[in-house]
Amino acid sequence: LGVEMVEGPHCYAFFDGLDDFAARAEDEIGTFYLTDFLVRQFDAFVWRPMGLDRHPELRDMLFGNYDRLVYLAQTDDPELDRAARAAAARLGLRYERRFTGYGDLATALSRQA
Repeated sequence: LGVEMVEGPHCYAFFDGLDDFAARAEDEIGTFYLTDFLVRQFDAFVWRPMGLDRHPELRDMLFGNYDRLVYLAQTDDPELDRAARAAAARLGLRYERRFTGYGDLATALSRQA
């Protein structure tokens, strides 16, 4: 098909930038990441599928080894920032917003064009 996978272990790395993500990986082992998409779809992709809507007592079992939520913001949208902050609170995690834009994604896509 002529299509290659984007480099990196997962989407969080290419949004954050492969080198930056790799440099921080050891220190961020207990980090739960969200992107713009996952912030918008938090209930549909995180909360409900993990059963937290029906069994909130599962939160500590599922997220007890995490200590923070990092929102890798692709856009500068205050509403998404509020939603990401609310998601961190629901999960009982410290909140950090890191504006990444589209990181290495744009570079990878331009190579495919």
